[in-house]
Amino acid sequence: PHARAIGSMALGLLLALVGYKKKSLDESGALAAIGVGFGSIYADVRFGAALAAFFFASSAVTRVRSDVKKRVDEHFKVGGGRDWVQVFANGFVPTVIALAFASGGFGAEATSALASAYLGYYACCGGDTFASELGVLSKSKPRLIIDWRREVAAGTNGGVTALGWVASASGGAVVGAAFHLGQSALRAVATDGGALVAPSNAASVIAFGAVAGVFGSLVDSVLGATIQYSGFCEERQKVVSKPGPTVTRISGSEFLSNSAVNLVSGVITAVVAA
Repeated sequence: PHARAIGSMALGLLLALVGYKKKSLDESGALAAIGVGFGSIYADVRFGAALAAFFFASSAVTRVRSDVKKRVDEHFKVGGGRDWVQVFANGFVPTVIALAFASGGFGAEATSALASAYLGYYACCGGDTFASELGVLSKSKPRLIIDWRREVAAGTNGGVTALGWVASASGGAVVGAAFHLGQSALRAVATDGGALVAPSNAASVIAFGAVAGVFGSLVDSVLGATIQYSGFCEERQKVVSKPGPTVTRISGSEFLSNSAVNLVSGVITAVVAA
């Protein structure tokens, strides 16, 4: 157990260091990522694989056409630069799930549900990130998910495109594929196959991830369009998250921040996935 804990901490540190060096994380985000990485890697190789896939794939798509994103994203940072709040929103709940899984205090059915919830949460995060980072590049104008007839500016919370939906499925599928690779590695060394989550074949796990990615993006979009503020700033010529004298409201209210919406979306997806 001590060797496993030390190895998990070392890998968590490595994950955070790579993220910081690549500017995917700022200082606070890197510190938070150590704990998130340790919890997932220590709990199960599948969880560590899913987390790593989400992190590196999301960081990669964040860099795609950054010149375009800089023009439309008010919070644009080179590489993403996630802080501790964003790491917390994406990582706290699945880390708790992972540690509950690692405790071994549950029956086979509950253990499988925890694994499915973990996969569902990160598939949601992956799907939402892919949709946000790639959907904004769509040549067609986004439509507001709660009013399909209404076209909105790129970057509007709750604005969706066909490209965004494909991206969300892809993001979830990437997480599902990594989870399955971890599962294959576990199967190769495990003496007890009872810990393997069902469904366990590659196509089913990847499809599970893709569906969770789309579902999570759907929930995120509905929440974003209703309880997260979007307005267009005439001075900055981009969508912003707070009202102001030069801002015209597009949709939503100031009830939840983007990180809070991500957290709620992930929890809902995890519960449904379980």
